[in-house]
Amino acid sequence: MQLYRVLQGYPGENLMVMGWPPEKDAKLLPCRYETVKLITQRMACTRFRGLMIGLNALNTVWEPQLGRSERMAREFRPDVVVTVMDKLSYYKHAWALARRLKVPLMTITMDDPEIFETAHLWLAWAQKRLLRKIYDYASLSLGVSREMGEYLEREFGKRSEVFYCPPAEAIRPRPPEQSKSLKRKGQLTLGYAGSLGLGYEQGIQALLPALEATNTILQIYTRDQHCVSAHPLVINRGFHPPEKLWPLVQAECDVLLLPYAPAGRMTRLYRTHFPTKLSEYCWVGMPILVTGPEDATGSRWAERHREAAVTANCHTEKILGPVLKKLALEGEWRAELAQGAAQVAQTEFDPGKIGTLYVQKIKAIKAST
Repeated sequence: MQLYRVLQGYPGENLMVMGWPPEKDAKLLPCRYETVKLITQRMACTRFRGLMIGLNALNTVWEPQLGRSERMAREFRPDVVVTVMDKLSYYKHAWALARRLKVPLMTITMDDPEIFETAHLWLAWAQKRLLRKIYDYASLSLGVSREMGEYLEREFGKRSEVFYCPPAEAIRPRPPEQSKSLKRKGQLTLGYAGSLGLGYEQGIQALLPALEATNTILQIYTRDQHCVSAHPLVINRGFHPPEKLWPLVQAECDVLLLPYAPAGRMTRLYRTHFPTKLSEYCWVGMPILVTGPEDATGSRWAERHREAAVTANCHTEKILGPVLKKLALEGEWRAELAQGAAQVAQTEFDPGKIGTLYVQKIKAIKAST
């Protein structure tokens, strides 16, 4: 989705996408799409997942698709190979193609590559060694956050550039003065839009006592209907496509919520990722509340942008309760936060500027070879 956004307007004849077949309802770029299903990826989806990831990292598993991919790539004659560091089988495949074609490789790291795909404990060293080799070969490494860049340099010795992902271009900020009055008289309404995976469901569960203590409403807009808490202060607003979602959120909510889980295995992910919904939230032009660990990138971003967002690093009534009460009582403050969010949207998350910068980086790689 992020690459789809940054490559809007890129000449279709100069782009070929190789990988898993797109979802049936996915929007596609006007370019060539080639399906590449890797046996190594299928094997990594079995109960022997950790072992297969480790063996693949050792380069002991033959991938028969590599020859076909190389033939297609040579026919297309790319100047640069770009890969997202998501599935080991695929970014290893991209690395092999770049070396065979003798062209530069650009890596994009959205999440810590050792979290969702983890080699067996005995072979963890092999996975880390493979990652170092790939990052070392890459002409350019893009990290999704400042913290990700620091992590990649520390763990793999790769200097990386920060590259925020853009929001959908259709979002228009709500006028700041609309934030001065509450949607429900005397009652604050929080809004959360997006998936309830990555620990966000647990983050919302942790909020419930503070919501009860302050009589705060939470409206949730998500596909994950089965994950919505059955609670009188939590309202399930269902799923809506982006063009309908954000106007609805603007009409129904006072503050936008990013609810990190306070503990659990996802907290490691939080230290380096960057939640794309923050860029969307800024463009919506409403106050932003981030709850969860203080070392989460979203929390650290909010601390650096106090003109747009407020943080509560503890979900307890004692810590979060006063924040919710202040947001409910101070309309002028809500309006200031809303205005700050809209300004940050233009300076950090402008889709046009991000897309132009992305293409410039690709062209710079080509020019340097």
